[in-house]
Amino acid sequence: MIKKVVVDFIKEKFIIFTFLLLLFILTVLYPSEIVNYPQYVDWRTIIAFTGLLIITTGLKESGYFYIFSINMLNRIKCERSLSIFLIVLSAFLSTFLTNDVTLFIVIPLTLSMQNLLKKDLSKLIVFEAISANVGSTLTPIGNPQNLILWQKWGISFIEFIAKTFTLVILLFIILLIFVWIVFPDRKIKFSEKSKGNIPNKKGLFISSLLMLVVYLISLEVGLVCWVLSAIFIFYILFYREVLLKVDWLLLIIFITIFIDFQLIATIPVVSEFIKRLNLHSSGDIFLLSALISQLISNVPSTVLVLKFSNNYLAITYGVNVGGNGSVVSSLANIIALRMSKNKEIWLKFHKYSIPYFIVVLIITYYIFF
Repeated sequence: MIKKVVVDFIKEKFIIFTFLLLLFILTVLYPSEIVNYPQYVDWRTIIAFTGLLIITTGLKESGYFYIFSINMLNRIKCERSLSIFLIVLSAFLSTFLTNDVTLFIVIPLTLSMQNLLKKDLSKLIVFEAISANVGSTLTPIGNPQNLILWQKWGISFIEFIAKTFTLVILLFIILLIFVWIVFPDRKIKFSEKSKGNIPNKKGLFISSLLMLVVYLISLEVGLVCWVLSAIFIFYILFYREVLLKVDWLLLIIFITIFIDFQLIATIPVVSEFIKRLNLHSSGDIFLLSALISQLISNVPSTVLVLKFSNNYLAITYGVNVGGNGSVVSSLANIIALRMSKNKEIWLKFHKYSIPYFIVVLIITYYIFF
């Protein structure tokens, strides 16, 4: 019994165990680097991410996005329209809630609809994951890799959006073409209304939304530490349950990622290999970032490639396009597939995500580079 509990826990926390194991191996191989671990972490990004994690959890727990979505479902008549609605919703929410938090909202909604429709919606979950990756590309707070790059880049929030806007439009148009082909124009019928226990906390929603605006301003003007302290105090006093539901493990994962891949970048074999590549070419940096993401995920890829290049635009395009493709290319992909509870979805994911990745990789390369 205890063995089963331990095994299940390790499976559930597979990602953090993988990065911690890698850190352990690297520490054994390079013990002299331990003293440098604190400076390997981009604490500015970690602090910024902490506030976003708390606020977006508050928005999610308010239940308002569920209410909005269920109200919209009453107007939907066919399977294709339903798919487009949920995919557009995923893209929109991920621009400011981050791609992983968005999936914690959209996928439970989709699974509840699956019971109402008595239909397997795992294919739709695959496209919701892709859409969340696409939408999160737009803003510096849409995903962790953008937050890291924004902090390094030193440009304004609006400037970042201006630089990614055209890419997002391209990725989204291609995604909609895939959706139009894959999902039929077939009528749907709901057997009953949703009776789930949906929270409705208007005060939490409004206060979290206001804090999100204030927090974004604080990131721009350099007062983030003060505002983050105020956010902690506010939630402790009024919405303590939100802090309990924050995925604090994500912070540990990102701290571990910073250390792991800063260390890997110092390994002679790795550094020599990357230095031999033509990193003066924006196109090659884009391809390198996108392809490495397929192997080690786009957040670690960002940390690694930044050690060898400050071509922030090419890296941003590469790691965001690279978030599609293999299931490990983005943490959001893993979250989506694990939440679906469908064993066959892993194969179905690659059936659609890999062709999408190949198409957008080629088109993005030839248009922008």
